[in-house]
Amino acid sequence: MGLMERFRRRGRGTGRAGRRTPTFREMHARMRTERAEAKLMETEALIHREAARYRHGGRHTP
Repeated sequence: MGLMERFRRRGRGTGRAGRRTPTFREMHARMRTERAEAKLMETEALIHREAARYRHGGRHTP
């Protein structure tokens, strides 16, 4: 193994089992995505509950 190969292997940022450590930007993007998905699921559940109320006559407009 030459000197350049040693530096090349070290510079990859691999941890255990060859997995690369995610950057702060990647982790932040992942958290934003997870929050957006959770909000979307919450909104979807609200829409379904409201639609069920309309179907069963639970909501009347004055």
